[in-house]
Amino acid sequence: MTGRRAARIAAAILCLVVLFQLALVLGAPWGEFTQGGANSGTLPTSGRLLAGLSSLLLLVMAAALLARADEGPFRGLPARLITVLAWCTTIYAGISVALNAITPSSRERMLWLPVTFVILLLAVVTMLKTRRDRMPR
Repeated sequence: MTGRRAARIAAAILCLVVLFQLALVLGAPWGEFTQGGANSGTLPTSGRLLAGLSSLLLLVMAAALLARADEGPFRGLPARLITVLAWCTTIYAGISVALNAITPSSRERMLWLPVTFVILLLAVVTMLKTRRDRMPR
């Protein structure tokens, strides 16, 4: 798999997760599938705000991976900044896997552990296959 393809797939999955988060912001009754499963049904205001912030973070992560593959809205940023953002995205993906593995919510774990694991794998592939010294400019 090429770095570009991995970045595109990861970005697409991250955008799907953004849609889930935005649905939570709008009141979707999926509280047991997020934020540790502490809320069944609709999230309280604080949970909705957190979902909104998560949406923004996920969009930045998607853009960072795409930029690493010389695509997307961040591709014109300095190469060092892109590298830092893409590595932060990869590290965050790893932390997400760990947190979803230990969440007390079995529903959250069942849904998000595979998703976050795939995102982590795609981020790692993106990082390894798109080293700046090998990228055409």
